[in-house]
Amino acid sequence: MTIDNQLDQALETESEVANTDGLMMQLDYAAPSQISQVNESSDSLSEAQTTEHTQHVALFAQLNRSEVNFHGKVKSPLVFRDSLLALFDVVSSDYRYVPKDRSAYTIFMQMRRANSNKNLFTAQRDYFTWLFDNDPLAFCILDPIIQVHEQGVSFEVFSRDEGCYAQLTLTNEIFEQNTKPTFGTTSIDYSTALFNGIEKIRDHQQTILDIGHEAVGLQLLEAKPETAEADTDSTVTKPTVKKQIIEKRINVPKSWVRALLQVQSAGQLTQDTIHLDPIALYNVLFELRMHADIKGKRRGLLIELRPQQLPVIILEPFDITVTSQVSQQQKPYQGQQAKLIRLWGRRRLSLLKRLLPHADSVSVSLLGQGMPSYWTLKGKGFHFTFAMTGFSQANWSQSLNFDLLLPKRPLQNTLAASEGLSDSSKATLDDSNNDNNDEHNGLSVLIKTLANTPSTIEDLVKSLSADASLTSVPVSRQQIQQWLLSGTQQGLIRYEMARQLYHYRPLTQTPLDMAQFAYHNEAEKQAFDLISRTDAVQKFSVETVAVKGITIRADIHVEEDRRTYHSQLQLGDEALVSRAECSCPQYLQHRLTHGVCAHLITLRLRYNQYDPNNTGNDSWHDTRVLSKRVPSKHFNQPRNKKESVQVAGYNSLMTLSSAPTLDLTALAQPVAQSHATTSDKTQALTAQETAIAYVYITIAHKKITIEQTIGDKDTRQQLVFNQPAQAKAAFLQHIARFEAKGFIENQGI
Repeated sequence: MTIDNQLDQALETESEVANTDGLMMQLDYAAPSQISQVNESSDSLSEAQTTEHTQHVALFAQLNRSEVNFHGKVKSPLVFRDSLLALFDVVSSDYRYVPKDRSAYTIFMQMRRANSNKNLFTAQRDYFTWLFDNDPLAFCILDPIIQVHEQGVSFEVFSRDEGCYAQLTLTNEIFEQNTKPTFGTTSIDYSTALFNGIEKIRDHQQTILDIGHEAVGLQLLEAKPETAEADTDSTVTKPTVKKQIIEKRINVPKSWVRALLQVQSAGQLTQDTIHLDPIALYNVLFELRMHADIKGKRRGLLIELRPQQLPVIILEPFDITVTSQVSQQQKPYQGQQAKLIRLWGRRRLSLLKRLLPHADSVSVSLLGQGMPSYWTLKGKGFHFTFAMTGFSQANWSQSLNFDLLLPKRPLQNTLAASEGLSDSSKATLDDSNNDNNDEHNGLSVLIKTLANTPSTIEDLVKSLSADASLTSVPVSRQQIQQWLLSGTQQGLIRYEMARQLYHYRPLTQTPLDMAQFAYHNEAEKQAFDLISRTDAVQKFSVETVAVKGITIRADIHVEEDRRTYHSQLQLGDEALVSRAECSCPQYLQHRLTHGVCAHLITLRLRYNQYDPNNTGNDSWHDTRVLSKRVPSKHFNQPRNKKESVQVAGYNSLMTLSSAPTLDLTALAQPVAQSHATTSDKTQALTAQETAIAYVYITIAHKKITIEQTIGDKDTRQQLVFNQPAQAKAAFLQHIARFEAKGFIENQGI
């Protein structure tokens, strides 16, 4: 048995076992995508395009999807090269934490002793056999989705760890086309060999991009004798084309597809958008490269937003502030309320380093605390949108919080066949749900419009308002947004954030079974059913203690079991669950080793609906954290100075103006002149020394506790009231008082 047969047999066995928890994808390509040098003229390329220094990038499309063709000469080879390399970095990235495990080393030593007398071929065969038996997706890279449309060519990828999403669009500005492209959506073969070939592209070489089922020089010609139907009996030999077909069978986890559709849909939600200079993003990556993470310390990326001021990026726990004040195109924050948003996964921003030299502007769209963030880089001939999801595959608490941002996913497909729509631009309704025929009709007409041409939401409102087939459905901007979001969740629509355009782009050839992607597992499905009941969650209480975290308690009544379970969650830093307890049999027997029970998920979902500002809450237990950057020289002075570090000293610190930010863009500025005075250098040095002052305001029924921390010094004050309503009013007054002094509330921290 050869190695290929062994690998195929192992893959078939693994697919049969894992097909219950995954989505089987079969990708057929005519040949592997590759980059080659064209030295001779060919039938498909003109003689003017075939020179000795021509790089031909051939991307083979999927054979079982509609034909998509694109051919053009690249005007900016370096932009083309770096953008595709950045795309490959995202699709192959895996930032999941891998603990130190010596079992692999033990197995390696056993294999080494067992294979000490084997030759290289036998040892390699045993290695691949072991790899397919233990981790068949170890080197599997999911091929990107490509779409050829009127504006150019778009690529979409999603990382293996479900933490990064990237959307690259190469506009027609970067190509010189002689033939008309064929619009459509398909998958392309994107392998490591292609990545190594793209790395060799240089500016002095002419580069040609060719997308299609067949490409130049990648056809196998064989001579086959055929009898000509003529008067003579002579035999004429005619060359026939024999296609080299490669087949990929990938078992994609359902969570991967579900997370991909979620991140695409979340890009349409309400956002806070800020604009940065590329040098500011470079400074963030520079500081992250120069400072290693500290174990046990915060690793967040804080973005400080103040109305009509430039956004400030703070790196924890170093308290390094980054702002961009170089370009005149820099825009201040246009919001009405000051915010401090923390993001996670900041190391993933290093995947954008290849595109920074070509980027003209950087915009960041923020959904909220710990939610996905979208970083859009625009340059001449391209725009690249990179999304950090803010949650990982195992972080059930944050992923549930993200699910609540989106409306309920449709359980059935609106369109019967997406492939039929791509060919004839006609939609068919789903007859299995007669109650939502109007909704399905509206989404079908919407997809018809997008199949003809990509449109913005303003254009869709104008065109659909005049459509005669939507007389029974009230067409409004809000209704169209719901249709667009529903179509994106079903994998039929793609949202281009850089230009705010909507494209019709079916993710797969056959419609997705949405019932498989509605919930992560059965426990989550049961939890959403429990939270929808009126009497399922009883005696719900939230108690917040400064620094320690948030304690959530409730009794979950399950009518089917005729029992009530007591559940409790402890939320620590970054709103992550640090402790979980439940009285259900699953938790008492297996703890959390067999997954999270439905009652704990229900408690977490109920906490997302909790509003601490609601005066109707019976239990007033809450903690607000406010922070402000202050000059560190005011509290690092010796104690024999006149300034005191007691409570009065803190009052003076609270009245200080906002601290100057550390402008790291000086790295991109020319060296200062030698005649700079010593006093100027001293003043610039002291201006960069900043620290963060924290204020913790806690209310516990009738008692209020105010803690102020600056550096290693802190003060504490307690206030007791006669009535809980008086304590609640004083609690809100103290928050407003500190916000008036320049403090920003850290929501979710």
